[in-house]
Amino acid sequence: MAVNYARIRMLSKAAWLAAVLSLAACRQSPLSISVQVERSPVAGAGVVPQLTRLHDGRILLSWQKPLPAGGYSFEMAVREASEWSGTRTISSGPNLSMFTADLPAVAELPGGSLLAYWELKDARDGDPYATTIQTAISTDEGRTWSKATQPYGEAFSGQHSFLSWFPSKDGIGLLWLDANERSKARYASVASGSPKADSNLGSIGLRYAALNLKGEVTREAFVDPITCECCPTSAAVTAQGPVVVYRGRQEPPGMRPSEVRSDKPTVRDIYLTRLDANGWTKPHVVHNDNWVINACPDNGPAVDAIANHLAVAWWTRSNDDPKVQVAFSKDSGDTFGQAVRVDSGKGEGQVTLALLQDGKAAIVGFLEEGQTWARYVTAAGSMSPAVSLGASPRHSRLPKWIADGNRSVVAVWTTKQNELPRVNVARISW
Repeated sequence: MAVNYARIRMLSKAAWLAAVLSLAACRQSPLSISVQVERSPVAGAGVVPQLTRLHDGRILLSWQKPLPAGGYSFEMAVREASEWSGTRTISSGPNLSMFTADLPAVAELPGGSLLAYWELKDARDGDPYATTIQTAISTDEGRTWSKATQPYGEAFSGQHSFLSWFPSKDGIGLLWLDANERSKARYASVASGSPKADSNLGSIGLRYAALNLKGEVTREAFVDPITCECCPTSAAVTAQGPVVVYRGRQEPPGMRPSEVRSDKPTVRDIYLTRLDANGWTKPHVVHNDNWVINACPDNGPAVDAIANHLAVAWWTRSNDDPKVQVAFSKDSGDTFGQAVRVDSGKGEGQVTLALLQDGKAAIVGFLEEGQTWARYVTAAGSMSPAVSLGASPRHSRLPKWIADGNRSVVAVWTTKQNELPRVNVARISW
């Protein structure tokens, strides 16, 4: 019997085309997600919430409560199974600083002790953005705290804010935006007899400190001496070492930190660097948005990692097109796949994300049109429809969301009810 090879080839092409169309149809019909609001442990007003997963799987929530006479109380609670503990106060007073895009937090040290960090206003020379970082340790899950200390030594008044942290075998790594160079420029200007210091002169840099089990600084460095001035940072641990993502500045080669001007139009895209045996690697751009801006947008990136898999979410307004994007990496952040847009056309950013078990998908959270939204996104570019968690004020940075097993993520966000800020908790499932 004669074999019709031409017909077999035609059938094979038809089968291949059917498979491609089937895969495309699957990508056009991705998973759906659902949101179940849970009881919040925050009674009354609350702002700047943050989540931390403890070594035994429990979840710690921290927040600040406005005080009637001014200032804030920094508080926390731990979730035991489905129930939250009572509120535990970390610090309280009229000088506690609060900015909705700058989240204090509680880290866990090896062995189970807690290290909390927050900021106090620093009014020594009238700089409205000047703060000092405070850290304290608790050995009884937040019921009592040690005397607060400062994780750096210089006496200059200036910005020390937008902190993030990562665990290490000896303690934790702490990262923040630091105005040391700008403070030097300001003090030099005043010392020279200038009637008014130039508040736009001098860079803000990304600073790192390694803290041991006692909260003592054992190593410190400027990771990048020139960064965007007031965008949140985010850190995670990969199989190749800790990484931090932040909004950088593209300055001419040889530009000194003392020469940088914050009001100068520059490309301010998202950068990543990793800590290895030789120190922090040379920062590199996650994605070339080429966004030129002459001021800080108060809108930083978020990162999460599982082994060598890593994902970064961020907001940009390049070409006057505000959008939220996410990109995935399979090599601990050395290279990234194509950026995927996850908003619906009017993204406001303040992003978060939780990388899921295999590292090839994430739940991305973002603000858009006054709402907090969540979306399931895969590294291949498939997406679920976006689901709203509820209303959120502008500039309310979304805290870290935590994958909690059983195809769910614990999400926290800030909303307003009867003109009071409230901390909401929900579970996102798919």
